[in-house]
Amino acid sequence: MGEKVGKKLRKPVNLALLMIIATSALFLGFTVPQGKYHSNAGRMLLQASGLTTFDGTYFTGSGNCVACHGTDPNGIALVDADGNDVSPVNDWQASIMANSAKDPFWQAKVRHEILVSPSITEDIENTCTDCHAPQGHSEFHMTGQGTHYSMEYLASDSLGLDGVGCMGCHGIEDIDLANTNNGSQEYSELSVAYGTFADPWSGPMIQFSGIAPAQGEHMGKSEVCAGCHSLFVNTVDYDGNLTGSTFFEQTTYHEWLNSSYDEMEVECQSCHMPDAGEVKVSSVPEWLFPRPFQKHYFVGGNSSMLKIMRDNAGELEISATTDQFNMVIERTEQLLQEESLELDVTHVGNEEDSAVVQLTLENLAGHKFPSGYASRLLFVEFRMTNEDGDVLFHNGIMDDDYEIVDRDPEWEPHYDVIRNEEDVQIYEQVIADVEGEVTTVLERAAYPLKDNRLVPVGYSTAHSAYDTTAMAGIVLTDPNFNQADGVEGTGSDILEYRVALDGYVGPIQIETRVWYQALPPRWMEMMFSWDDPEINSFKAMYEGSDQSPVLVAEQVLDSTTDLDEWTLSNITIGPNPTSDGRVRVFGLNAEKHNVSIHSNDGRMIFQGPLREAEIQLPDVPGVYQIILDGKRSFRVVRL
Repeated sequence: MGEKVGKKLRKPVNLALLMIIATSALFLGFTVPQGKYHSNAGRMLLQASGLTTFDGTYFTGSGNCVACHGTDPNGIALVDADGNDVSPVNDWQASIMANSAKDPFWQAKVRHEILVSPSITEDIENTCTDCHAPQGHSEFHMTGQGTHYSMEYLASDSLGLDGVGCMGCHGIEDIDLANTNNGSQEYSELSVAYGTFADPWSGPMIQFSGIAPAQGEHMGKSEVCAGCHSLFVNTVDYDGNLTGSTFFEQTTYHEWLNSSYDEMEVECQSCHMPDAGEVKVSSVPEWLFPRPFQKHYFVGGNSSMLKIMRDNAGELEISATTDQFNMVIERTEQLLQEESLELDVTHVGNEEDSAVVQLTLENLAGHKFPSGYASRLLFVEFRMTNEDGDVLFHNGIMDDDYEIVDRDPEWEPHYDVIRNEEDVQIYEQVIADVEGEVTTVLERAAYPLKDNRLVPVGYSTAHSAYDTTAMAGIVLTDPNFNQADGVEGTGSDILEYRVALDGYVGPIQIETRVWYQALPPRWMEMMFSWDDPEINSFKAMYEGSDQSPVLVAEQVLDSTTDLDEWTLSNITIGPNPTSDGRVRVFGLNAEKHNVSIHSNDGRMIFQGPLREAEIQLPDVPGVYQIILDGKRSFRVVRL
């Protein structure tokens, strides 16, 4: 793969500044050992990484960061307290971020959008590369090489193919970040890399890369993510003409704003860059002392795409190894299964010869779940069997082609109560074009027909960011979606199943599973209808890949249709959320009951008798679990 020829010297003012800093470093006692940074071993390390070492005017390839911020062969730097490797290059190299410009789905989708609307090719390519190839895109425009950074140019641009490389984040300036979108964040022209450390030691980094480390507190804030996680499109009609309308395609940052996480200052980095403790952040110089460090996981929810990249790494010219991809895939599925959703299933009673089962699905993420690209969905599989194992009810099944059985041909509506196997609960975004037809062509997106994705705790229709994060469809009339007793902000949905028993009395088993699917076959249909080399290439990879959904949560409940009085009672807790921490229990007939209160991480906070059916939660805002008599549990939000 060839490389674009960029300017090798930075601006004179920057070069002079670097020389002053480097000279000062020498006077302060730092000397550059002979061959310290360009030894044969160092060169071999850089070459082995497979990352570009190309140096532009404002950006440098991530390969230039490997020697100091890659895995330390001595096991001294960039390891946590348990000796685990937490080097940023190693953790990042197989992520979606690192390979965003080589992502074959993205490349095929850009091609699809261009084929549908060729008159706006330049707009499509400029917009899409701004976030998927930020270093190459910004270098191109900042050096005045033109106004159109094309996919053709990207194909041989080393900085662009570096994806969201090191400087794609660390070069971002702290300028009105909260209001950035569509890749509009500004990059530094001063050859600096921002981090959260105060007074970073600059000598070695300047000597090796020509870039000076600098403190930038914005690197630890969610706002630094806003530019590429707040995306909209200007809607076009079937002829490619602008309609004047705007559609909010991805609003993950705005979803975080419209949640309790913003108020509690739980930043995006808390989950996507988890804390590593005190770490020595570079192998050079040797005397560096440990500082608080966050792992460069950048973990999301798209393990399907990671598997495609892993299995086609050679063809895609991806540098990450199979082991690195497997590591990131494991982290991705762990995030989905442990930190995204809480599922609670309760057999609340029988009514008119039907078993009534309530599912509570609580979003644990700081944004909608699923969030991001509109293809992603959650669906619920529900199965009930009798004592002999005979199936009384089963839906939410996936066939051999990874399609959801009985899914409506156009789109499945949102449900509050499900009585028929043909009704499948799918949490998703469905988009309409200017003609009101379902579309997966983003440039034609006009408005949402449905958006019942689980919202985060604290989400409100009165929030200033609601216009960009709005729900859509029948979910707007669901009294159990994100509210309890008419109060918003639970971040959950209560879904009821009513299963006809046909006179059966006896033991039953209820199996509930919630599945996550990032690349559903139906989303691909419009794109795969085009005969184009770029699209055909991805189609072959997709059809040869493991498209299995990820099991996010499951619960198996053994119960009986011959229920006792306690189980049959219609117990509720409210208000939920509660602003003062006081909640009451409704529906318990007996006088003596026990209650326990647990924090969201499982710690016991209180255990004792329930007095006058009232419970007082701690003053600390958060999510609490209340358990009555060890039989029924409720999740309550304390604002």
